[in-house]
Amino acid sequence: MSAAEFEDELFDRIADVVGPGTAILTLSTKNLNRVAGVDRKGVWVETERSMGLGSGPQLVPAWMIAVAWERLCDKGELAQQDLLNELNVKRSAFVCALLAKLPEVRIRSTKPTILELQGLSE
Repeated sequence: MSAAEFEDELFDRIADVVGPGTAILTLSTKNLNRVAGVDRKGVWVETERSMGLGSGPQLVPAWMIAVAWERLCDKGELAQQDLLNELNVKRSAFVCALLAKLPEVRIRSTKPTILELQGLSE
């Protein structure tokens, strides 16, 4: 899947848990990411580095979040390394931290980062 925009269900899930100003720490290194906005194309994020440089928010494309969510739903778990190595998601730490905000997602491990899905299909 490489959708350019969020499908309704995933967009609604993301918009329910994050919005402008939401601070998200990556799970293993606790790096700060601040959400600047959420739209159909993805999540706009400022990192500590981009805030320091004043370069503004960068888009984490919807497809990166969607493929991670799809993998998590299909397998019941998601490892950050799978995002990097198999799915080519370059913002994998943020994507994992974002998905961990969803009520049905649990953090199994932070080193290495592994998420698991609970309660969605029960």
